[in-house]
Amino acid sequence: MREDTGAIRIFTPEMLETMAHIWTRSSISLMDVRHKPIYPNQPLQHYKLPSSMLVYAYGGTANVQLNEAAFAMERFGLFHGGKGTVLSILPDDVTLESYMVLYKAETPLFFKRDLQRLLEQVNPFLQQFGYVPRNPVGLLSLFQQMMDSWNRRTEMNHFHTKSLFYQSVHEIYRDLENGKTKFLQPDPVISAKRYLDEHYIKPIMFQEIADMFAISNGQLTRLFKKREGSSLQEYVIQKRLNTARHHLENTNATVKEIAEGCGFINEKNLFRMFKKYYKMTPSDYRKINALSMQVYGIDNDSHRPYNKRELDRLVKSTGDGELHMLGNTRSKEMILAAAMSLMLLLSACSSSAPANTGSPDLTPAQTQVQTTSTTETKETENAAQTRIIHTIKGDVEVPINPQRVVVNWYYPELFSLGIQPVALMGFVTGENVHFFDQAAGIPTMNYDNWDVETIMSYDPDLIISIAEDEFTANNYEKLSKVAPVIAISSGLAPAERLNFIGEVFGKQQEAQNLVDEFNAKLASLKQQLKEHALDSKTVSVFQDWAEWGFNAETAKRGASLLYTYLELTMPEEFERLVGEGGAAISYEAVPKYTGDYVVYVNHDSDFANSEIWKSIDAVKNNQVLYMEEKDQDVMLFDDVESMSAQIDYFTTHLFHLE
Repeated sequence: MREDTGAIRIFTPEMLETMAHIWTRSSISLMDVRHKPIYPNQPLQHYKLPSSMLVYAYGGTANVQLNEAAFAMERFGLFHGGKGTVLSILPDDVTLESYMVLYKAETPLFFKRDLQRLLEQVNPFLQQFGYVPRNPVGLLSLFQQMMDSWNRRTEMNHFHTKSLFYQSVHEIYRDLENGKTKFLQPDPVISAKRYLDEHYIKPIMFQEIADMFAISNGQLTRLFKKREGSSLQEYVIQKRLNTARHHLENTNATVKEIAEGCGFINEKNLFRMFKKYYKMTPSDYRKINALSMQVYGIDNDSHRPYNKRELDRLVKSTGDGELHMLGNTRSKEMILAAAMSLMLLLSACSSSAPANTGSPDLTPAQTQVQTTSTTETKETENAAQTRIIHTIKGDVEVPINPQRVVVNWYYPELFSLGIQPVALMGFVTGENVHFFDQAAGIPTMNYDNWDVETIMSYDPDLIISIAEDEFTANNYEKLSKVAPVIAISSGLAPAERLNFIGEVFGKQQEAQNLVDEFNAKLASLKQQLKEHALDSKTVSVFQDWAEWGFNAETAKRGASLLYTYLELTMPEEFERLVGEGGAAISYEAVPKYTGDYVVYVNHDSDFANSEIWKSIDAVKNNQVLYMEEKDQDVMLFDDVESMSAQIDYFTTHLFHLE
């Protein structure tokens, strides 16, 4: 690995001791061990690490990037990055081999306060570095053993893999401790400057920059000030001010627009910084610079072509929207003299203003750092409190107040209880779904991208899934290493399911209230059906998929509510068809399967206008509910709140009850 002149070593003996202390007392879960060839024509580019990761690459030369830091690798390279780090490996001319070990460090429990304090100083699970191992063959053998043991997929072998992982980390730290180790740690000052140059317009949290190099915010600030002569905060302010000056000089944007576009929290903050550094307001700065850089244009008046100095009777724009007719006796020297006088006058007024003896105003970055720190402390304390939930897979310890929930299909129940997941599996179709607004903007996964790594990337503190789901059954152990998994049996009735999820989130009363409301509404409709002698009527639910077939529906599209909860009956032939495991019906046979009432879904085919359809009694008696497309989605689910909406819909549209 070629040395970078900008690289410095920051792994002091004291820091390594602290990092070893943290490793010894932290709970580590292995997520995956992989072997991956990387080809010159198919490099690994912009891969966002879903968890902390060790990468051992070997076999050739390559450029390796971890976020903003670039490393040049020759033959062997060991790299580490934390969750969210962007990794790129670009081989020069030959295929590289690589081992990747993904792991997760659990958040310390509340009683490990000393560990939390150490993690604020240096976090070995987030730091990024690259170096050449002193014993590359020996370390390579460790990674090969980890891969072999992991692939055997038994608990004893995974236990062995974890012991090998700790051994490899120990070897790495021994290398970093050795004074002769050839390693690269990106220069925090150079990389911090590059980061600030690219992100100064956005709110900046300096602790995140420090975390990239496993040093404290204070240490990064001291290094930066020693090398650059200014603090990180002053550097950001100057970057923003320089950009603001450029816009004041070259655009007609308002001061408010410039403030928002340059990273200042508001217009007032920009005014304050201008007064502090330039002793004038942004508006004054714009006027002064407009005087010294006038834009000339010829007016529409008739005039002589030239006088002794310039175009006569020239229209001169000051750049702030005002036009002045300047006589030919006003020279540039006079204009600049006036500008200097105005600047001195403004400076004198500013210096005579009383000093602000109150607390200094926080910049956007300082405000965000303070807010984030407070929020993170509260979230850590909340996550430390847990409860035990009895599931079909055994007892599971879950956070009392989970903040980041990934859910498979049962998201209607979560929305009903006011819980907003960070990602969901399934689909949200039309705007008529009762939870459509809550689901808007939430990442939705389907069976093509529903995998452990994708789930891990959302950093969940709780996962909810269907116990019988094939993916959940095959990956339950892996998922459990990402976050606690609540597996819910699909055999639970909707009310039982809602109450169970209410228990998981400590919302038992809210869940029971929804169940009680549904039961009351259901009882009311059943009573109305009885009073109108409709409780003995038969109902058929059909889906017309045209060239894909005409099907009898017994579960979806409201059929669950009609047959199971309202206890309405199917026509005899319809029930027999279903009992024999069939569902598809030819158009000619449809009349013998229709009941007194018919729910007709997807009625856009020609069959709805055929003589066969028109001959059916339910059609003649106007007892067919032609379900419009906009109404179909509310019928798709059988959760308590969806079925409550279905009751309202069927009451009005199918049974025509007041």
